Amino acid sequence: MKCNRKGVLRAEISHDWNNLNLAAQILVCIGGIIFASTVFMVFYKTKDDTLYKVIEVVFRSSLASIFGFVLSSNIKNTNPQIINKSKNEDDERSITEVENEDDCIKYVNYKEGNSIQIVIAFVISIVCALSILAIYIYDLRQDLPSITMFRDFMCSSIGFLLGESKIKKDI
Repeated sequence: MKCNRKGVLRAEISHDWNNLNLAAQILVCIGGIIFASTVFMVFYKTKDDTLYKVIEVVFRSSLASIFGFVLSSNIKNTNPQIINKSKNEDDERSITEVENEDDCIKYVNYKEGNSIQIVIAFVISIVCALSILAIYIYDLRQDLPSITMFRDFMCSSIGFLLGESKIKKDI
């Protein structure tokens, strides 16, 4: 019997992703967006080197916080686990067999933190990152105070998400 390594890797990544709570998943998404923005800035230079340095520092410090959390977290449990495909199929069936929305909410159980605060922090972080990137792209030198405000909002939101992030323990 030949082992499907790609399928096992996908299942393992999916399993690890599901073990992260909502705040940690959002941090990974924000980190990806900020990382892509940083890569874009490397290849798209503006005429104003000061603007580049100011924005680059904001993105670099945000990325350092996010990558520090992601890379230092003990995402793997100490006990190796075999992902049971039949268990996943049972879980999928039970989701579709739920009769009303209240039962679905009980089954999913997002009660790991305040989901509204987490979503608001996500939106603030994304809006701030995109606004800072727009200031960079359109070379708006007069908006340096706005960059400071967006930096403070984004760093506060990321700090909140770092505090809320954790890894779910298998039951």
